[in-house]
Amino acid sequence: MARVSAIAVAALLALSAATTVVASTDAASTDTVTSTTIAPAPQNIAIYPDEIGNVMATIRYMESRGQYGIPPNRGNASGAYQFIGSTWANHGGYAHAYLAPPHIQDERAALDVVRFLEQWNNDVSMIPVMWYYPRASREPALMDVVPVPSAGNVLTIREYQTRWLGVFATISGQPVPQTLSLGEAVGRLGAPPLLNQRDDGIVPMAYPVLGPSRLATPDCNALANDAEAQTDTSISRADIEAAGLCTAQAPAIIFGVKLQPIRAAADGVVTAVNDQPNSDRPITVTITATNGLSYIYAGFNNDNQGTDDGGAPDHLRLTALAEVGRTVRAGQIIGFMGDTDPLPIGIRVDVPIDSTVVIDPNVIAPHLRLSVIDVKGNPVDAFGPAVDALFGSTCKAGIGQWSVPARSTFTAAVTVETTDNSNEIDSEWVITSTGQVQANGWGALISPNEQCTWVPAEPYGPGAGGSDQTPDSWGRDLNLAAQVWVRLALASDDAVPANFLRF
Repeated sequence: MARVSAIAVAALLALSAATTVVASTDAASTDTVTSTTIAPAPQNIAIYPDEIGNVMATIRYMESRGQYGIPPNRGNASGAYQFIGSTWANHGGYAHAYLAPPHIQDERAALDVVRFLEQWNNDVSMIPVMWYYPRASREPALMDVVPVPSAGNVLTIREYQTRWLGVFATISGQPVPQTLSLGEAVGRLGAPPLLNQRDDGIVPMAYPVLGPSRLATPDCNALANDAEAQTDTSISRADIEAAGLCTAQAPAIIFGVKLQPIRAAADGVVTAVNDQPNSDRPITVTITATNGLSYIYAGFNNDNQGTDDGGAPDHLRLTALAEVGRTVRAGQIIGFMGDTDPLPIGIRVDVPIDSTVVIDPNVIAPHLRLSVIDVKGNPVDAFGPAVDALFGSTCKAGIGQWSVPARSTFTAAVTVETTDNSNEIDSEWVITSTGQVQANGWGALISPNEQCTWVPAEPYGPGAGGSDQTPDSWGRDLNLAAQVWVRLALASDDAVPANFLRF
């Protein structure tokens, strides 16, 4: 999108001050809403005019995955922001939003964003409520209702708000405060993640990286059309397309540091491993769930610590779990992050993840690319579930005594340093002599940041702190249906889109 300048924002604020009626942009409602002081579960997350671009990018992702040309759906909503016809009201002389060029759609959305922020005292948590179903802003009881299911809605307003804030936190790079609850206390136990079934068709996952990390955002049209973002080292449309992010079925691309622990995103069986450290192919592991979805992890380490020698020993590439036929549970550590996945350099927006880490802009930054495909080889969205997992587990312990079994061979222990920006917290991972992982400080948490109210005072992991309790289901191996194994065996590289690596 074309960024909203300070002058433009000031003009929009002036325009909104003269406007007293706000119209819903969602297909489910044509209500008008006047200013009110009653807010449903307000988060009090204040933002400022220079963050409007992040707000609009979040709306685009939630509503259309950033596709400006989407025609009207059964609720008559179209375009990147899913304006219904009555709300669009022939803006700019275009009958429907999808017929307007991107900058016109951005302009119309910015008007509403500024208006809503002024109406709610810059509380960004009210943007998703106003965009999805503004009636809930004056009737808080509606927050836990799915509005007008006949229009295709599957989320309650509160669920939409929660997911929206998770995407906003990812896009903006700024953690969003979460309400303290029993979940925070449970999150300190280092217990295995529980993946509850959803009612919106999205398959839940555990966040696949332990410690500080940065999840790339698939908003290709915004950056492609933003002249200010087109510099020699910035992201480009071609880079994002090459990375597979210009699709509603985008992979989850997560940046971190070499030898950072990578976790299983779901329960399943290891169905493929490519572990050739000196080849041109990335080191990959495929875990297939009993529902037939395959989780393909690309980008494991292939170097000895502190080098680019391509000669990492087994225990610095993958853990004992990365063995075909082995049952793996969500949250268990399957290997260590590296730079073997050939990700286009331009995708490295907002890297390094930490001001104390310096990465040469001309090399591939360490990262994980997690792609998900169904049993027929069709891509499935991984970014959305990754955002949900990240938002739901931030600041929680992601490692315990259950995390990884020991190898049968012994090696020298390796300490991997991670950091907080001030170096005040001792944060590191130790790959033990048995190939297991112990984590200290921020290294034991999922996406830690300065707003985490608690950091472990002792190591977590096998032989250290963290829960040793596992669900009863872990006592038995998972078995894939015979037809799943057959389809996996018959699948070829040609059957899988190029952006979803499978080896």
